[in-house]
Amino acid sequence: MAEEVELSLFAERERTRQEPLKRGEQLFDFYDSCARDGYDQLRALLNGWMAANPEEHRAELISRMQYGGDEAFGAALCELLVATFLMKSGLKLVFHPDIPASPNHPDFAVVDEAGKTICYVEVTTVNRAAERVKEQNREAVIYNAIDGAKLPEGCLLGYNLVRAGPSSPATKPLVGLIEKWARENEEQARTAEVVQRFSAGEWVVEMELYAGGDPGPRGHAIGVASLGGGIIHPHKDIRAALVKKSRRYGKLDAPYLIVVGDGKEQLFSAETVRSALTEAVFGDEIAAIVGGKLRLSYAKNGFWNGPSGPQNQHVSGVLLLPKNTVWELREGKWHPLLAVNPWATLPLPAELKTLPRLEDVNGRWFRQDGVNLADILGVPNPWPPE
Repeated sequence: MAEEVELSLFAERERTRQEPLKRGEQLFDFYDSCARDGYDQLRALLNGWMAANPEEHRAELISRMQYGGDEAFGAALCELLVATFLMKSGLKLVFHPDIPASPNHPDFAVVDEAGKTICYVEVTTVNRAAERVKEQNREAVIYNAIDGAKLPEGCLLGYNLVRAGPSSPATKPLVGLIEKWARENEEQARTAEVVQRFSAGEWVVEMELYAGGDPGPRGHAIGVASLGGGIIHPHKDIRAALVKKSRRYGKLDAPYLIVVGDGKEQLFSAETVRSALTEAVFGDEIAAIVGGKLRLSYAKNGFWNGPSGPQNQHVSGVLLLPKNTVWELREGKWHPLLAVNPWATLPLPAELKTLPRLEDVNGRWFRQDGVNLADILGVPNPWPPE
C-alpha cells in the first residue's frame, strides 16, 4: 500500500539562508529558503491554514503558489485568507460549487446547516500589466548583476533605470564598465556628485557613485534604487475587476460577494483604502455646489451607481483586501474593508457582515466596526515576530 503524502506548502527541512530577497526572485522560493527570524513562523502559519482546506483545493492552491510566479502566489494567498477566515468564523463552505445557470464555478459557496447556499463568494486580484511584469523580470537580470559589482571599500551605487529594452542584454561587459568607472571616480565621489549613464543593448541605466561612507550590505553594490512609478487609479482598477467578475455567473439564486485583492501595491493608508473602495462602487469623486456650498459628490460611473441609477444589484457586497501578503495582517491601515450594497436585490447575510464595513445607515454611508481579521485567522500577536 502506497504511503500517503501530506500536502503542505512548505516542506519540513533545515534552512540556513540569511540573504535578503533578490530583485526578480520569486516570493515562494525566498519564503521557502529563508532562515531569518520570523520565517519559520510564517511557514507554519501558511501550512496550518492550508491544512484546513479540502485536499483537492489544497493541491490546486499549492501548485499555483509554488510554480505560478508572484502574481499567482498573491492571488492564491488571497483565496487562502478568505477561505480560512470564513471557516474559522464557523461557516460551512462548498469549494467551486455548481451554478444552475452557468458552466463556471465561483470560488466558494457559504451554506447553512441544511446545505442551502446563503452566499456565493468570488476572489479576484488587481495586478500589474503583463508587459510591465515581463519588463521587471528582464530588468532584474541587469539589477542583480550590477548589485554584485566589486567596488572600492566604502563605495555604493545609486541605480535608476532610464530606458528598458525588449530582452535582457549581456551583463558582464556592463558590470566591468561600472567597476572601472567606480575605481576611477572614487576620490571625486567623496566631495562631489558623480553620475554616469551606461548602455547595454537597448537598455540605459544611470548610476550615481557614493564614496567615503560606511560599507553597504555585504555583497550588495546598490545602496539606493529608483523604481518605476506612474499615475495610479486604484478605484478604477477595482471597478474594472468588479465588472469582469459580475458578469461571470449570470443570474444567481443567492447573495454574491466579490473579494478584490490589490496586487499593485497602490494603497498607502486606511483613508486611501476607504476612498478607493467608495469611488469604485459609487463613482469618481467630484466637487459639487449644493445650496451654495462646496461638497463632495460622485460621478454616475460607479459599479453600483451608474448613469441610470443603481446597477449590478446582484452583487451584494465588495470586500477589499489592501494587501495580498501576510506580514501586514496586524497593521490597522491594511485591515480589509467591506462595502455593503444598499440596492442589493439579495442583501448580504449577517454572517458575512462581521468585518469592518461601509454601509448605508438612514441614507448615509457610514463605517461600521467589525472583527479583527488577524484575530480570527489566529495570527500571533505581536506580528511580525519581534
